[in-house]
Amino acid sequence: MDSFIGALLSTRSSKIPKEYDWFAPLIGDWDCDYFDITEDGQKRHVKGEWIFRRILEGAGVQDIFIFPSRETRDTSPQPDGEYGTSVRMFNKEEKCYDVVYTCDHCMKRLCFRQAGDRLAGKVLDEEDAFWIFSDITSDSFRWENMRIKKDGSREMVCVILAKRIG
Repeated sequence: MDSFIGALLSTRSSKIPKEYDWFAPLIGDWDCDYFDITEDGQKRHVKGEWIFRRILEGAGVQDIFIFPSRETRDTSPQPDGEYGTSVRMFNKEEKCYDVVYTCDHCMKRLCFRQAGDRLAGKVLDEEDAFWIFSDITSDSFRWENMRIKKDGSREMVCVILAKRIG
């Protein structure tokens, strides 16, 4: 195994306290369906992949976000498609996850906290932006990118429905 991959990917169990190991159910490979409305008002559906792994001797979780999927990118290219990654590190003092997401056109920092059965990530540099994981089971989850308007109403930017592979 390549030494970089060997150092990055963790074969150890999590160093994160069990009660805060919120992203553990997401470890694995996922087929995804992405839904949004394009700028010209058209409903859109894109097939994608999302891959999660433990990293750095179990201290964090990293993912690879691939939309459109490698299987469909040639037959269904998307001009605004993303191939990105997130690194989620547990913050012991704040009892939250410090997260950075990056792709070829942006970088975002988030703070994730557990809110009931949801994982709610506040985009730190955007007053109204949240990324939310919900309906997490062993075989599926839902992810939402949403905005909270000044009047308290919610605007859905996009939704991803994921199914575990294998």
